[in-house]
Amino acid sequence: MCRAVTLVLALAMLAVALIAPCIASAVGDATEQQCGVETEASPGYHTYLPDCRAYELVTPPYKEGGVVLDEPGAIAVDGSRVIVGAGGAFAGADNYWFALDRNPDAIAYELDRSAGGWQPSALVPPAEEYPYSTLMAVSANDGATLWGAQRTGGIFHEDIYLRTGGGASEFHRVGPATPSNEKGEALLAGYALSPSEELGFAGGSQDLSRSFFEIESSKEGVRKVHNGLNDLWTGDTTGPAGKSLYEYDYSGTEDREPTLVGVRNDGPLDGHSHVNEGAELISDCGTELGSGTSGSAYNAVSASGESVFFGALACAGGPPVNELYARIGGEHTVALSEPVLPGGAAGACATGEPCHGAEAKEGVFEGADEDGSRVFFLSAQPLVNGAPAEGMKLYEERLEGASVAEVIDIANVGVDAGIDPEVQGVVRVSENGERVYFVAKGKLTGGDRVAGREPEQGEPAPGADNLYVWEPEPAHPGTHRRVFVATLLTPGEEASLRAEETGEAEGIERQAHNTYASEETEIVHEFEAGEIGFEAARELLLDSELRAADFVEHALGTRGPFGTVNEDNSVWEVADHRPAQTTTDGGFLVFLSSGKLTPGDSSGVPQLFEFDAEDESLTRVSVGAEGPTSGNVDTFQDSPHIPAPQLGGVDLPTAADTGLAISEDGSRVFFTSAENLSPLAEEHATNVYEYSEGAVYLISGGSDTSLELRMPTVTLMGIDPSGRDVFFSTASQLVPQDASTQVALYDARAEGGFPAPVLASGCIGETCRGPAGGAPSSQSPGSSSATGGDNVPPSAMPPASPETGGPSKTGKGKQLKTAQRLTKALKRCESKRNKKQRTVCETQARRRYETKSTAGRASGKTARRAKAKDEGRR
Repeated sequence: MCRAVTLVLALAMLAVALIAPCIASAVGDATEQQCGVETEASPGYHTYLPDCRAYELVTPPYKEGGVVLDEPGAIAVDGSRVIVGAGGAFAGADNYWFALDRNPDAIAYELDRSAGGWQPSALVPPAEEYPYSTLMAVSANDGATLWGAQRTGGIFHEDIYLRTGGGASEFHRVGPATPSNEKGEALLAGYALSPSEELGFAGGSQDLSRSFFEIESSKEGVRKVHNGLNDLWTGDTTGPAGKSLYEYDYSGTEDREPTLVGVRNDGPLDGHSHVNEGAELISDCGTELGSGTSGSAYNAVSASGESVFFGALACAGGPPVNELYARIGGEHTVALSEPVLPGGAAGACATGEPCHGAEAKEGVFEGADEDGSRVFFLSAQPLVNGAPAEGMKLYEERLEGASVAEVIDIANVGVDAGIDPEVQGVVRVSENGERVYFVAKGKLTGGDRVAGREPEQGEPAPGADNLYVWEPEPAHPGTHRRVFVATLLTPGEEASLRAEETGEAEGIERQAHNTYASEETEIVHEFEAGEIGFEAARELLLDSELRAADFVEHALGTRGPFGTVNEDNSVWEVADHRPAQTTTDGGFLVFLSSGKLTPGDSSGVPQLFEFDAEDESLTRVSVGAEGPTSGNVDTFQDSPHIPAPQLGGVDLPTAADTGLAISEDGSRVFFTSAENLSPLAEEHATNVYEYSEGAVYLISGGSDTSLELRMPTVTLMGIDPSGRDVFFSTASQLVPQDASTQVALYDARAEGGFPAPVLASGCIGETCRGPAGGAPSSQSPGSSSATGGDNVPPSAMPPASPETGGPSKTGKGKQLKTAQRLTKALKRCESKRNKKQRTVCETQARRRYETKSTAGRASGKTARRAKAKDEGRR
């Protein structure tokens, strides 16, 4: 009898073992090959993850309540080091969160991967020695960070420091952020300064040893307050409110002052008592890195820092229009967008050509290659022989040393005379400068060169936003050609989208008005009847107005395509962060477009595409589990996204440490989407996905314990160039060691994972999770062990609130703390380039989150009104 039972049990277990892979495959099993023993033994390993990936908890379990942010963010090339920000003080940091007299930003932490887990160390300087500090730039590969910090004085009188590593590495003082007198004393000591009146980081070399800063010259009224003192260094003649560009070159010793960049001087600046004495500024109206914060700064500083590209603003006595220049080695200045004289570079302007004596037109920096030898810019001015007198043109200039060797009018080469290319902007310049992707409304090529297209999509459409690539000609080494990639939007499609967006916005605003108007009328009636006082009525009206604005803001894009046109245009517009990336040689491009570019694409909002320049094929990446015809969405909020590399409002290269989303060989693309592209993903939950060989795989946990009002906690920070390491944040607990509901950083690492924690025998329930990590002391790292653990099954999303469209307070979804929501809101405000809009945004964010949450305001409305009435009766 016992043998029979044993045999039955054995057969049952065998059947389960045989059926289990089929079940796993049916629900998204991605791992078919046998993985390493250590990986499969790791509690973070799951077969639904592709590439034998396993979850690794990067941030420690204990974070002092601080939400983990992807900014500041940097990822080392080999994926072994990552730098992130967090609001809590742990692992040696003793600065306080949101204390403006100390560190006002998220604290920067470096996390290094070891055999036993990820080990954190704080990068912020000790608050006892530096009462105020703020992180300016990071370089994960070199382990360098650049800081503004101060020992004494006001919070806007800091000096510049370079930290060459994490842990206990010393700070190296680079130089002051405000000018000093002959004795080295700060000229503006004792005066309160605005952030624009001190050096603000603009760009730097890869190791940050050469750093570039912008400062705004004090306005006339401010100078009067400062007893006539200016915030510029001696020799800088920039006029009031104009921007000036400086460089610090740190080679082991600190400098008394930085060096001006936007000068005509040949040779290094080396004044007698001040380095900038004798400087000849190109423009007294202002000098900006690249095209400034309103444009692009893509590789405006070369990797070595030897070349820096800048714009000199139009000014009386200066250039008649905004012109572009390069400063080479801190010694030579090269004019880029001015006409090249006859006998100069190849393709130079000759007498009798339309370019000779043409009216000066503005030059707009669009990017450069990594070593600073190739620069790309837009200008309507003809600069080369054969260039038409009218129309926007895209130029490439190749530099040799401190001179222009060749000028190429990319959009007009081989185009029939009289055709205006109507160049709109650059999508991406490859890091090696070999390829540049751009958009033009002109028809610049002939028939279809792209595989897998419908016949009507086979060639550029005149007047539409056509995407092209300028690339090497395989048949003729040393020459280049233009290749048509896709028509992104026709004028008719854009007009139709705008009409849909307008209709969606009007409907949502109408609903908000109908919902809150009666409430506001009731408040006014109660005030007029003497039931509530003036202050109480004002508070209630403001509360109602804010909730109405919240509803409109977060409902837009959830019912239609609102936001789509802006996303489409941001692929190539100078003033936006471009949702597009290339590999180093530009052989692969990933970009977003709402155009129906491939068969099976019926979406009305942006989808993610990959172009393979070698075989000239175009593929939709953001597809569902059912293949190329799946994954179509109709609401903007559910559309896919890739990280937008940016810093301080300027465009940055897509290096490993700035939000990379495509592997170097182009075989893998990573993105986020709220569309459930996997059977394991919950409806409307934002998740990270991987595209590889025609299939999409789930990378994050499938659910998203979202903030209220559908603010996702799942974000893609970036990958290492190989695609082995995928860093993303989430509030979901993907390993048992992660016992908190706060946002944490994870790595879905191929052939990764750590051994399971050793548990005491006889453990029961929560005790089987192992130690969660206690609060660390302020002087030594704490909770630094990050061993792996089993994934927690995705929890159900809370029911949607009928008022906000976000998770209901009665649902089971875990809400982040008010302070954490404030962090997210303030980070969103930083993206607004208009200072007034940014200030208003920050004020509203603090009003919403510093004392109570939006949901708290809504749920407490009745109680507050009753209290107001009671006070009114008194």
